[in-house]
Amino acid sequence: MPGEHIVFEPAYCTGCTQCVKACPTRAIRVRRRKAVHSKDLCIGCGECIRVCPEGAVRSTISHGIPQDLAEMAVAIVSPILYAQFPGVMPSDILVALKRFGFHHVVDLTNYVEMFQFAVEEFIHQNKTTGQAPWPLISPICPVIARLIAFKYPNLLPHIIPLKRPAALIGGEIRSQLQNIYHIEKPLIELYHITPCPSKALAHDVRLLDELGYIDRAIGINDIYPELIRYVEDVRKQDLDLFSPEHYGNVTNARAPLWGMSGGEIAGMHVDKTLAVSGLRESIAYIEKIEMGLFPNMEYIELRACPEGCLGGPLTAVDRYLAKSTVQQLIRSLGLKRRLPREKLLKLYDQGRFMSDTHPSVMAERYDSLRPKMTIEIMKRVEHLLSRIQGTDCAACGAPDCRTFAEDVVRGQADPRDCFRLREKGIASEVDKIEISG
Repeated sequence: MPGEHIVFEPAYCTGCTQCVKACPTRAIRVRRRKAVHSKDLCIGCGECIRVCPEGAVRSTISHGIPQDLAEMAVAIVSPILYAQFPGVMPSDILVALKRFGFHHVVDLTNYVEMFQFAVEEFIHQNKTTGQAPWPLISPICPVIARLIAFKYPNLLPHIIPLKRPAALIGGEIRSQLQNIYHIEKPLIELYHITPCPSKALAHDVRLLDELGYIDRAIGINDIYPELIRYVEDVRKQDLDLFSPEHYGNVTNARAPLWGMSGGEIAGMHVDKTLAVSGLRESIAYIEKIEMGLFPNMEYIELRACPEGCLGGPLTAVDRYLAKSTVQQLIRSLGLKRRLPREKLLKLYDQGRFMSDTHPSVMAERYDSLRPKMTIEIMKRVEHLLSRIQGTDCAACGAPDCRTFAEDVVRGQADPRDCFRLREKGIASEVDKIEISG
C-alpha cells in the first residue's frame, strides 16, 4: 500500500472543503465538519497543503530537522534549495550544510546534465526504434507519474523510462562513501532535502521515484530557519580556496534552472518541446495528450507545482523571488556543459540511465486501489444523480455530485448530507432505493 504523504490536524480543521475540491484523486472528504483522508488514493501532490486556509494539513516529512544526525549523515541536495537564498552562491550553501552537521553533501548539477543527455539520446533513438509513443512525457515529477498511473494508465508508455537525477546516484553512493571514509554501510544515512511532500516514505512508494535508498526526507521549509544562520556565517568569511570546506563542484546553473518551469527542456538540444506547470494545467494537458492532440511534439515537461519545483509546498520563500534568484545564478554561472559526450554515451549504451521500474508495475498497483465500478453501481449512481441535479457545491463533504453519489451507493455517505435531496424531501426514499437496492 502507498505510504502516507500528508496528515490532517483535526484541531485546526474547520471543514471548509477547500482541500476536498483541490484533491485530483478525490482522496479527501469532510465528515462531521472535519476532513477525512484516504491515504490509499493520495499521490502526494500537496495541493491540500497549498489551499488550506487554516494550516490544518502538513507533510509527513515536515517533523522538523533531526536532533541527532547519523554518524555519517549525507545530504542529497535538491537544487531548489539554492533558489531560497538570493545573492548566495550554491557552493556557499553546501559549505553551510556541512557546518549544519552533515558529513557529506551531494550536489546534483552533474546528474542533471547526465539526465538531459540521456533524454536527448533517447529521443534521437526513438525516432528510429519507435520504442515509446509520441509525445514523450518527462519522468521528473513523481506526482505527475502517479497521477497518470492512477487516472490515465494508458498514457504510462509515454513516460520516458529514464532515471531521474537523484536516482542516478543510486544505491552505489553508500559503497562510494564507504571507500572514501572507511565506514560501514549501515552507519551511513542519506537525507534528501526537498520541496516536495511526495518524497515521503520513499521505501513504500517507488513509482518512478526510485528513491528507496533514501533514509529520510527533510522539507526545505524545515531546515531553512536554522540553515540560514550558517549561510550568513559562510558569506561573512574571507575567500579561502584552499579550505577543506571549499566546494567547487557546482559548475553551472543547470541544476537551479532545472527547478523552474521550462528549465528542464531549456537545457536540452530538443526542438519540439512543451513545458506546463500547475496541477490543473497539467491535468488539462494530460487529457489533451490522451485525445491525441500533440502527435508531432517530442517531449513534454509537466510539473504539478506552479512555476515548477520552485513552487513546491515545502519551499521557504516566494516562488517568484526564487525564480529571480535562479535567473541571477544563470547570469553568474552560465549553462555550459562540462561532461564529455563520449563518456556519457558509453554509460547510456550500458543501460546506466534506464529506469528499473516498468510502467506496468505502476498500472497494476494503482488498479488495485481504484474503486471498482460495476455496471450495477454505475446505474445506481446515474439514478441518484438524476435525483440530485446539483451544481458540485461540495456542501455534502465530497468534491462533486458524482463522487457523492458513488459514496452513497457504496454506503460510505448519508443521502441526507445533500441539502438538495433534503429540500426535495426524498433523502429517506433515496436511502432505501440506493443502499438497499
